[in-house]
Amino acid sequence: MWFKFASDDETTLTGVWECPPCREEIDAYPVYEMMTVISGSVTLAHPDGDAETFTAGDAFLIKKGSRLISGITENLRKYYMIVS
Repeated sequence: MWFKFASDDETTLTGVWECPPCREEIDAYPVYEMMTVISGSVTLAHPDGDAETFTAGDAFLIKKGSRLISGITENLRKYYMIVS
């Protein structure tokens, strides 16, 4: 992980993050996070069965408290901005 910016109180963070393939069930996403996919892809599945796949160039927001399943099938590299 590479941090580009962190506010003094660390409630706002930006940077680049990489992750190998994985799957994670998240009961309540801990922060608000805006992402732009640089390479790879991620699929987010919601409890209602809706799923969205994001690939290079896509930008999206995950709301704090969201319940979802994150599936990464190839190395993911993204820019992120987190606000807690």
